Amino acid sequence: MMQKEQPSNLNEWLEWQQTLHPKNIDFKLERIKSVYKKLNIKKIANKVIIVAGTNGKGSTVAILESILYENNFSVGTFTSPHIRNYNERIRINKKEVTTDSLLDTFKMIDKLRGDSTLTYFEFATLTAFHLFNEENLDYVILEVGLGGRLDATNIIDSDLSIITSIGIDHTEFLGSTIESIAMEKAGVMRSFSSCIFADTNPPSVLFSYAKKLGTNFLFNQNDFSVKLMKNSWVWKLNDNSSLTLPRLPLTGDFQYNHAGAALLALKILEPTIIKNNNNNLHNGIKNISLKGRYQIISTSPEIIIDVAHNADSAEKLRDNLEKYPKKNTHAVIGLLKDKDVYSLVKPMLNVIDRWYCGTIENQRGMNSNEIKARMLSLVDKNSIVTYDNMIDSFVSAMSRLQTNDRLIIYGSFYTVSEFLDYYDNIEKLEDIS
Repeated sequence: MMQKEQPSNLNEWLEWQQTLHPKNIDFKLERIKSVYKKLNIKKIANKVIIVAGTNGKGSTVAILESILYENNFSVGTFTSPHIRNYNERIRINKKEVTTDSLLDTFKMIDKLRGDSTLTYFEFATLTAFHLFNEENLDYVILEVGLGGRLDATNIIDSDLSIITSIGIDHTEFLGSTIESIAMEKAGVMRSFSSCIFADTNPPSVLFSYAKKLGTNFLFNQNDFSVKLMKNSWVWKLNDNSSLTLPRLPLTGDFQYNHAGAALLALKILEPTIIKNNNNNLHNGIKNISLKGRYQIISTSPEIIIDVAHNADSAEKLRDNLEKYPKKNTHAVIGLLKDKDVYSLVKPMLNVIDRWYCGTIENQRGMNSNEIKARMLSLVDKNSIVTYDNMIDSFVSAMSRLQTNDRLIIYGSFYTVSEFLDYYDNIEKLEDIS
């Protein structure tokens, strides 16, 4: 039998990984557990925090990472999806892992897996676990890919879990009700540890599941609260103790719920960070960085990118926009097939004047004509234009922008990623000229 030829570079490896397993998403943990055992990983870190939720996972991970790092803890993070480069998914001490380390790990996993197939995400998860294991880290923070209960990240027993929010998304896999989705995300809880819910009004199933497991369930407005001031914010505990802290470098009042949950997690796992309340904590807050979340990449004209891809995140995007004076606003939107167009467009009706629908060119992308068809019950057809690809939608939108206009790019990580590639090329051409 002829031996298969191994991919030679990162792109080839990633393309091959997407073909290895018949399904992109396949909630069965036996495959990854089997290969994980062969990797002989003793411990990915001294302590592990897992973060699940519909929205806010990335910002919660970034907050924890920054504060821990500024307090001299070694910390690894695993997040998904990436925006520009695959390396973004795995960070060690706030630095993306090298391509060489990725390729070496891919080769090893491919050899060890034998006849077992792995999904793209399972391959990524195992790669992260191996690289973390090599570093003897104090902390690893894992962002759940989808759901929680059957997500690949959940093969690790965490020391503490955070659920950021519960909203309607990925109904094909998680169910169509808040309670069913909450049940899937509750799967990250562990017996005799703590689980923190960052939002208010947790679904009832979280309480019952926590009680069944013996999990210490804590939540916003009961065990902690946040209050925004003009130049600071106050984090308050149920014992009436509080900290006054610098404003987050993240846009959106909702981000303070995530920060509040992160601080409670640190109070449980590293109480001295909270007790000391010194420059390390404050610098950790000031130095939080997160790509693609209400990120302003130009001010004249104003260009904003946001990976909002479900109803809740679209509402938060709208809330952010409404804090500022109304402008003539264009929006480029590109979506995946499983997204509810109505719920992503409806919140934005009062802030968007003209729509540019593009087609994300992969098997999961929704055709732009389909997006338009689903928008017509909400939006005048004369304010919608469609394009066969995302690049043409960007070119068209940019050509119509006036100095005082605003452009919003949203709907998917893919959409934002493609725009950033396009925008970088524009800047390079301008530099040459």
